[in-house]
Amino acid sequence: MKNLDSSSNVEISNNDLDEFRKQWKAEISQQKNKKEQIIQESSVTSPSKIPSQPLEHLKETEEEEINDFIPETYENEEIKRNKALEIYVMAVTKEQEGNLSEALKYYRQALKIDSHVDNLYRKYVQNTATDQKIGSLEFSKIFSEHLEEHREDYVNGSKNNSNSITHQDDIKKRDRRESRSKYQNSDSKKHDEEEDQLTTLIESFRDMQLTLEPLIPYNPVHIAKLPNESIISILEQMVMVGDITSLERFGLVCKKFLLLSREPSLWKYLCEKVYRYINLECNESNKLLAKDVELLYANDWRRMYIERPRIRLDGVYISTCHYLRPGAAENAWHQPIHLITYYRYLRFYSDGTCILLLTTTEPINIVKYFTPEYKSKGFMKGTWKLNDDQILTISAIDRESPKFTFCLSFDLKSTSIGKNNKLAWIVYTSINNQTDEYTEIGLRNEKNYLFSKVKSYSIIW
Repeated sequence: MKNLDSSSNVEISNNDLDEFRKQWKAEISQQKNKKEQIIQESSVTSPSKIPSQPLEHLKETEEEEINDFIPETYENEEIKRNKALEIYVMAVTKEQEGNLSEALKYYRQALKIDSHVDNLYRKYVQNTATDQKIGSLEFSKIFSEHLEEHREDYVNGSKNNSNSITHQDDIKKRDRRESRSKYQNSDSKKHDEEEDQLTTLIESFRDMQLTLEPLIPYNPVHIAKLPNESIISILEQMVMVGDITSLERFGLVCKKFLLLSREPSLWKYLCEKVYRYINLECNESNKLLAKDVELLYANDWRRMYIERPRIRLDGVYISTCHYLRPGAAENAWHQPIHLITYYRYLRFYSDGTCILLLTTTEPINIVKYFTPEYKSKGFMKGTWKLNDDQILTISAIDRESPKFTFCLSFDLKSTSIGKNNKLAWIVYTSINNQTDEYTEIGLRNEKNYLFSKVKSYSIIW
């Protein structure tokens, strides 16, 4: 009896499973039918009711569109170039929109067609923006519209902004030139009249009995006890070290000090040292200078020192130069450019010698130690000479390459800041001492020298 009961239970359980399977298959078939009906209804309804596609499916379709957009072969090079430029424009647009991943895909596709498409794009865009001719080339509609947009942006935007400043500077410079040329004659006349009046006023002081009185009554004035000869002797010490600024400031104290600072012997001594003819002896040089001051400067040694061009010895002439050097590019879209700055230093001495230095070290770390004993790469010693036409010639030799002699020529000029403080390049040459071979060195990156006064420099006559 037990065995019969167990077999009947197994049959009942199998029947239940068969019924469950039938119900499950019926439900699956009903779900499939419902999905097919939904798809058919969605194809008939408006696009706004269509369900959005999954993101992965969209990416796949975009990649397929990109691949379909690029044909494998082209009829000629012009079609190939236009296709590459069109895709490159799409990449630029995507990059401007911030979609970098899509931009990278388009960049890759464009470079696969033409590896130089980035250079072509920059060339055509730059030439179109600056209204330069790009030859008789026919571009696609997409690329032509892109070029036209860049040209309008350049004209309406950056070009006006950048040129507005330079245009204003040009107007100011032109106005200054016109004003100088317009009032040059009148200014010179006024200057001569003022000089005559000042000279007459100073000469009238000589007839006065000038005494030194204290600013606060009953305070002693110790310098008043010194005779004029002793005070002039003290001023000579200033002139001997080239401290002309202190001499002029001394003359601003009072009328008596003004007359003492204008003592002709002081300025005669100064001119004889500054304008000495190095190739002649002192007596012969002084005689020639006496003739010059008599013929050209009305026996006024101070006027000779102010008006006659001279090389300044109380500081250093510095030239700050720049040039651009391309750096190592990591990829085709990034090309770094390095701005290189270097300096040229030039210091003169009263005995006709000078020292030169070419280095990348800034002036603050060079000027204090810039003497004939300075040791560094690019350091040279030489001689200098200034002729009557304000042309400065320098002949120098580098210690590291003594077989070459370097010749430099400058035009001594003045600026609005001061007189005789600018050296404008004329020519730079090198001479081989063994073969007398003459080579001219380019001045493309070179800048003019400007003078900087150094308080720690002392002039030795």
